[in-house]
Formats: sequence, C-alpha cells, structure tokens
Amino acid sequence: MARVCVFCGSRAGDDPEFMIAARQLGEFLALNDHTLIYGGGGVGVMGAIADVMLERNGNVIGVIPSHLARVEVMHSGGVDMRITADMHVRKALMHELTDIYIALPGGFGTMEELFEAVTWAQLELHARPVAVLNIAGLYDGLVVLLDAMCSRGFLSDQCRSLLTVFETTAALCEWISAQTSA
Repeated sequence: MARVCVFCGSRAGDDPEFMIAARQLGEFLALNDHTLIYGGGGVGVMGAIADVMLERNGNVIGVIPSHLARVEVMHSGGVDMRITADMHVRKALMHELTDIYIALPGGFGTMEELFEAVTWAQLELHARPVAVLNIAGLYDGLVVLLDAMCSRGFLSDQCRSLLTVFETTAALCEWISAQTSA
C-alpha cells in the first residue's frame, strides 16, 4: 500500500470539521493499510490523524526535528518516531518516505511543506500526486490565488493541475484509492 504524507497543523482550528476530517482520513488510511508519514506531533490536526491511525493499528511514521521533540509537542506513543537535526532534514526525510502528499488544515508550516512538494513536482524532481483537502472553505482563498496565477501568466494550466483540491474527505479518499490502484 501507499505511504501517504499528510501536512497539517499542530492546532485544532476554530471549526470541529477540521478535526473530524483528520480523523476520517486517518481511519481510511489505517483500514486500507496505508502508512501515515506526518510531522510527529501529538496535538491539533496532527495528533488527531495519528491517534486514529494508532487506534486502528495503522502504521504511523512521525518525522520531527529535535527542537520540537518535547513532551508537549511530540506524539507520546506508538509512533515510529524519526527525530531529525533540523527542519530541512525533516522535510528531506518525509519526501524520501512518501508516495502521495496531502495537505489538511494548517498554518505556515503546512503551506511551506505543501508548496515545496508541488514545486518539486513542477520541477520534475518527483511525479508523486499532491492534494489539498479544503474543509469548511479554509483553502478557498488559495484556490482563487492559484487560479489568478494561471490567468495572469505565472502558472501554466499544466503546473496548476499538479495540485488537486478536494472539498470532502470522501472525495479525497476515492482519489487516494485511484492513485494506489494505478
């Protein structure tokens, strides 16, 4: 099965749908024998997806830099934890371990990791699929921005197509299944 890298926040956000979506995705990944690759946190959206994976006996690999590997940040149990020297090594290891990239709700870190993955696809450094789960319209502005980048000549349609956006967890899970059966 696939190794699915999920970029997501260490906060829960202001809408319960964010945490519900994380738990739904975690359950799907575990029940379909996919491995979760994620940032190693035990709180927020990160903690929610890892907790469900572990509850369902799923395989979870956390990748966390040493400066974040504190008790209140790092997931405390059941995760195959890889502690790295810094953020750059963390991202390199996550990329090395991954077959599919997904962004759930998150902040600057989530966006930075997502854009690195899609930029590397644009530069043909990998051919892995990249998706965003736009729960409760969180990423509506991002979609508008990307479309404007296309219409204003900064992104080709081909480059824009490297990032797939889903509005529901069910649609995202169908897409993951299609990616892994091909």
